[in-house]
Amino acid sequence: MKNKVGFILLSILLTVALAGCSGGKTEEVKSSAESSTSEPTKGEVEEKPPVKLKIAAFTLNSVPNGIAQDPVSKYIEDKFGITMDITSVGGGDDWPQKLNALIASNDLPDIFLVTDPVKQIPQMIKAGQIRQLDDLLEKHGKNIVSDNSGKAMVELNKQYSTDGKLYTIGMNRGTYDIGTQQLAGHFIRWDLYKQLGYPKLENFDTDLLNVLQQMQNAEPTTKDGKKVYALGGWFADGQGWGDWTLVSPLAFAEGIVGISGGDKLAVADILNNTISPNNMLTDENSLFWRGLKFYNQANRMGILDPDSFSQKADIYEDKLKAGRYLYTGIGWDVDLVNRGFEEAGMPDKGMVALPALNSDTYTLMNMLPAGEAKYAISANCKYPERAMELLDFLASYEGSRIVWNGPEGVNWTMENGKPTPTDEFLARGGEDEFKKETGAGVFHHFVGFASATIDPTTNTPVNLYEWSDKAIEKKIKPVHKDMLAHYGKETLRDLYTSNVKAYKANSLFNLGELPDDLKTYDTNLQAYIYKNEFKLISAKDDDEFNKLKDEFIKGLDQFKMDEIFAYWKAKAEESSVQMAPIYDLLK
Repeated sequence: MKNKVGFILLSILLTVALAGCSGGKTEEVKSSAESSTSEPTKGEVEEKPPVKLKIAAFTLNSVPNGIAQDPVSKYIEDKFGITMDITSVGGGDDWPQKLNALIASNDLPDIFLVTDPVKQIPQMIKAGQIRQLDDLLEKHGKNIVSDNSGKAMVELNKQYSTDGKLYTIGMNRGTYDIGTQQLAGHFIRWDLYKQLGYPKLENFDTDLLNVLQQMQNAEPTTKDGKKVYALGGWFADGQGWGDWTLVSPLAFAEGIVGISGGDKLAVADILNNTISPNNMLTDENSLFWRGLKFYNQANRMGILDPDSFSQKADIYEDKLKAGRYLYTGIGWDVDLVNRGFEEAGMPDKGMVALPALNSDTYTLMNMLPAGEAKYAISANCKYPERAMELLDFLASYEGSRIVWNGPEGVNWTMENGKPTPTDEFLARGGEDEFKKETGAGVFHHFVGFASATIDPTTNTPVNLYEWSDKAIEKKIKPVHKDMLAHYGKETLRDLYTSNVKAYKANSLFNLGELPDDLKTYDTNLQAYIYKNEFKLISAKDDDEFNKLKDEFIKGLDQFKMDEIFAYWKAKAEESSVQMAPIYDLLK
């Protein structure tokens, strides 16, 4: 679960933006994409001696480290003569520390995931530990720069450097969704909502709580007698992730993006791409305070799982999939929840993403023009040309399709010019063992295009298990059909886009780093937030909540919060001017 959201919201790096992933590409782009993925001749492969590259990549956690043996890795080895010696990183909390240790010891792998480009890229440039990529890109990066989205990614990644050169390739650019539901937002058990007669549900702050309470009363236990709660959390998982659910789903549901990292001060809207004039911590109408108030009220109403304060994400996820929660803020597990009900003989039960509640913006399409994961080539790499060749293949539509689905002929075939998944793939594609057997999704964060990005040559999303026509047909459950009928819409995309002014996250901000004299204050501010959030949620009544809120806001003065926010605001306004050429590329 954590693997999917490190990039989602409160990132001090480049906040994600509009990317060209629609099927309406020009013929020029089609021609470019087709020519860029042509097969090398047998002679070309034979001219290049086999090499082994050590790679630290964000991959499926259950795959063992060492020489990659899955079918996708074998395909790459056969086609390019590159054997990948993989160390899986990125899914836990220790890789940033390990990477810093490797930088200190100058023992970096050939290709590696950079966890904090703003800090680490300048550091490695100064130490001569990282390979400048401009020349390699020119000779070996034809796929990367074959369309404007790749060119925009390159320009955005150059902004991490101190000399205007390119040092990282952004992977997972494009979108993780195709308009059928949000990545995060408000997801409820629609069958119970229907059973209740569709009670008033127009806003987050009161209506949703009232509906959730009625839903819990309607289904207090699971079929096997286990206690059901309207909602839960994974507060024990630590700062940044343990408190993610308090604000992030609401931000998605109202078209707001966080741009200043864990201090939660600066946010921007997706409609005008402008930073809010007020910081979230002192604005009592902000997402931050509305989210805390929501969870406090849920706790007092008895609809928040009391285990939320002690459990971690894995336990939360198990309960969610077992039907013990009626609401969630995370979208990527909802299909598994719905399939679970179907397999248990309860096909009429299921979760859906609610449309916008009293908001004219709604983040349905979460675009990643800079690439969600940044990969660099070490200065010690003996085969930098081959390393770039590998990155360039992964950055192609062909390579992305193979990474997400496995080589052609196993999980998918070409039918009438369109890649089409097999029935077995759609049935088993979410299982880790199946992924290891077929290679599908093993390199889920070491791939050029995010899963729903559309290949212009086939007008098909690169991830066939998630977003092909056959996959979407399987995602549409009775609860979705009833919801569409209730709102009078033909498709889910129509439902989520027709009543809002903006639904694509199209904000780009490069805020850089805080000045040294403010960094410690900001670190301590983040710790202060996390320490006090759950006290506020646990408040026994409004009086105690308001008292704790006043004390919280008063305590912010010790962290130079106003200076930090003023710095972020000035950098955001400066960045909006710098990003104008990037927006032009992405139109």
